[in-house]
Amino acid sequence: MTGRLPLPDVDITLGNGLRVVVCSAPVVPLVEIRLTVPYTATSPGDVALCQLLAGVLLQGSAHRDADGYDAALAAHGATLNAAADAGKLTVAGHTMADALPPVLALLAESVREPRLTEDVVTPERIRLARRIRLATHQPAALAQHALLRRRYGEETAARRQPTPELAAACTPDDLAKLHARHLGAEGAVLVLVGDLRPEEAVATVTDAFGSWEAGPDGDIPEVPPWFAGGPLLRVARPGSVQSVIRLATPALPRTDPGYPALHLAQLVFGGSFASRLVARLREDEGYAYQLGSGVESVPGASTLMVEADTAAEHTVPALAVIKEELERMATEPPSVREVDAARSYAAGSTATAMSSPGALASGLANLLHIGVASDWLHHWGPLMEGVPYDAVGEAARRFFRPAGFTGVIVADDAAVAPLRRGATDELDF
Repeated sequence: MTGRLPLPDVDITLGNGLRVVVCSAPVVPLVEIRLTVPYTATSPGDVALCQLLAGVLLQGSAHRDADGYDAALAAHGATLNAAADAGKLTVAGHTMADALPPVLALLAESVREPRLTEDVVTPERIRLARRIRLATHQPAALAQHALLRRRYGEETAARRQPTPELAAACTPDDLAKLHARHLGAEGAVLVLVGDLRPEEAVATVTDAFGSWEAGPDGDIPEVPPWFAGGPLLRVARPGSVQSVIRLATPALPRTDPGYPALHLAQLVFGGSFASRLVARLREDEGYAYQLGSGVESVPGASTLMVEADTAAEHTVPALAVIKEELERMATEPPSVREVDAARSYAAGSTATAMSSPGALASGLANLLHIGVASDWLHHWGPLMEGVPYDAVGEAARRFFRPAGFTGVIVADDAAVAPLRRGATDELDF
C-alpha cells in the first residue's frame, strides 16, 4: 500500500444495527477481522465485568468447549483475541481468506452465546484480579488512574477503572446479565481488511451475524465531561528514582473541523522526534528519556496529553521546561518551516503506520469507534495539506496555555518538595 490509503469498498449497516466496513487489500491471502462493541460503564464493577467477559468470550460457546473451539479455529489457521477497556469490547484476529465464512461463524457463535460456566469463569477471574493488582504497582498505571481522578473526579474515575476486588467478585450470573445488557449488534462495528471480494464478504457477514440480536437501546459511549486546569496532584512513590509526569487539557474531538490544525500544532510542540519539546527536554537538557505529546480521542471528546518520564533529580527543572515550551507556543507560534515539517510527518507517519492490512484494520476500527467517517484515513494526507498556517497558530494559542492543564506527578516526595503547596499533595505548575 503506497500513496493514499485505500478507500473502504463497502460501508453498510445490517438490519440488526451491525455496521460492516470492508476494505480489499490483497497483499497476502489473509483477512484481518476487527469487531468493536461499544458500551457505557454505569457502575464501578462494569469495566471489570467487561474485561472478564472479554477473557472468557473465546473460550468456547454454548455449543462447544474451549478445546473444541480452539481446534476449530486452528483447523482454519485463524487466531482471535478479545480485550475490553472503559468504553468498548474488541475482538481482533485474522484468518486465511478462504476460511473467512467458518471463522466468522465461530466468532458469531461465541459473541451470541459465550460459555459462561463456573469452570471457565473462575480461573479467568483469578487471572484478571492478579493482572489488575500487579498493574496498580506500575508507575504508568498509577499515573493513569490518578489522572482520571484529577480530570473527572472520584465517581467517574471509579467507573472507568477496574479493581482486583471487583474482578474477584464477578460471577457467571453477573456475566450473563452484562452480556445481555451490552453485547448486542446495535452500534457494533465489524471491519474486514484483506484478500477478499467485498460483495461475498458482506454476504458471509450477513449469514453469520444477521441473526445477532440488536440488544437494548441506549447503550452509547459516554462522552467524558469537560475538566478545568489547575494544580498538579502528587502521587507518592517513596524511594522512586524516577518521576512520571502526566499533563492533560481538553481538546477538540476528532470529528471537529479544527482538529487537523490542533494535530499539526501538537506535532510541532511534542508529537515527533523533531518537535520543540523533544529537542529541548531530551537533546539540549537531557532531562527526560521518554516524553512527548499526543491527542487521546474517545467518542465525542479528545484530550491533549503531555508526558515525560525523568530521573527524580530532574523532576522540577523538567517541569519548568515543559511549562516554558507551552508558553512559547503562544508567544512564538509554529513557523512555516515547522508546520510544513509537521504536515509531512503527519501524512507520512500515518501512511507508514497503516501500511499492513492488520494495522489498517485496527486503525479503521479505532477511528470508526470515535465517530469519524470510514474514508477519513484516505483523505488524511490531503486534509493536512489544506490546513492554513494561521489556523495552526490559533490552535497553538488556544490549547497550549499552561493554565489550561492539570495533571499528576508520580514521584518521591523529595523530588517535588519545591513545588508543594503547603501541607497538601497539590503542586504548583
